Amino acid sequence: METLSPSDVATRWIDKWAAPGGPSGELSDDDLDFELPRNNPRLCLDAILEVLSRIPCDPNDLHFQVLAAGPLEDLLVDHGPDFVDEVEGLARRNPSFRLLLNGVWTSGVEASVVEQLAKYRNAPW
Repeated sequence: METLSPSDVATRWIDKWAAPGGPSGELSDDDLDFELPRNNPRLCLDAILEVLSRIPCDPNDLHFQVLAAGPLEDLLVDHGPDFVDEVEGLARRNPSFRLLLNGVWTSGVEASVVEQLAKYRNAPW
């Protein structure tokens, strides 16, 4: 298996979600929607940030919606305690990331993580 950069993962993910009729095909070990949030959280977060730098920061944008309710949410569900400090720092410094964080459904996220991020989640969409 080839090792991909966050930029490579971001490009593949954006292209996948831009395909007519939505995503289709086989999942791979570098899939930002499924494998990376669970098995490679560092690459996942780096790829999320790369995607965020390339798409409109708009809750009405499909890519933005899926990025929040998919990879970022899954990352927080599976690795929230390990990444909460970094996510909090990103939310504090980056208005686009803060808005993205507001699109995460927190029902599966550990309560302590939700509590720590609450001050950045005051504009849910």
